Amino acid sequence: MGYTGFSRILLVVSEWIMKFVLTNIVWLVFNLPIVYFVLILLYADTIEKLQLIIVTIAVLAPFFFFPATTAMFGVVRDWILGKNSIPLIPSYWKYYKENYVRSLLGGIIIVPIWSAWLYNFLTSGVKFASISFYFYVAITILLFTFTVHFFSDTVHFQVKLKDSLIKSILLAIGNPHYTIGIAALSGMFVYMLFKYIPVFIPFCMGSIIAYLSFYAYYRIFLKMTSLVEKLEGSVDNTEQNTEESPEK
Repeated sequence: MGYTGFSRILLVVSEWIMKFVLTNIVWLVFNLPIVYFVLILLYADTIEKLQLIIVTIAVLAPFFFFPATTAMFGVVRDWILGKNSIPLIPSYWKYYKENYVRSLLGGIIIVPIWSAWLYNFLTSGVKFASISFYFYVAITILLFTFTVHFFSDTVHFQVKLKDSLIKSILLAIGNPHYTIGIAALSGMFVYMLFKYIPVFIPFCMGSIIAYLSFYAYYRIFLKMTSLVEKLEGSVDNTEQNTEESPEK
């Protein structure tokens, strides 16, 4: 029996919710060591313990967080490209294995950048709403967008790690409206989860942020592809007109 009207809408919404939830749970399972230390972090009662746990998480991130997150971006990429029939677990595992080393190396580069930036922010004594505060916010947005572009680029293209890192930072800098949009939507979503429905945090936060981030990345890619095609078409027309012009 086919579904029509409201029943069909409800079915589609339920399927998408289930996809986001299952993907997020798989992502958390592959991040179990980091999840464990994050939970311990909540109960740290001294500065020394806090610092030790944060350093431990930073060390583990390239080995667990980056490969697991890359695989999650691969899964949501398939959704956005219309490949909805691929089973979730095999797809996630495929992206995880294929990109593990690349993600690990990317994490070894990106994690120290984040660590240095956060350390500088925490020790600088920046006052809220000051010029320095907004500068830190701007750089944080740039770093966040650069990082999610790296995940997106890793699963969408087969290029050298150095080229992918350079392209990711250029995309973040060269598309400020998308950069601000990704950060704003992700920030609003996280804020709403923490404020209104924190129980949903383990079930959908990571996968929805990944979906929003890859969607924005893919829009940038389509925009640039269209621009290149227009430029190539313009060059071809110019060359054709030149060849057809009579000699003086």
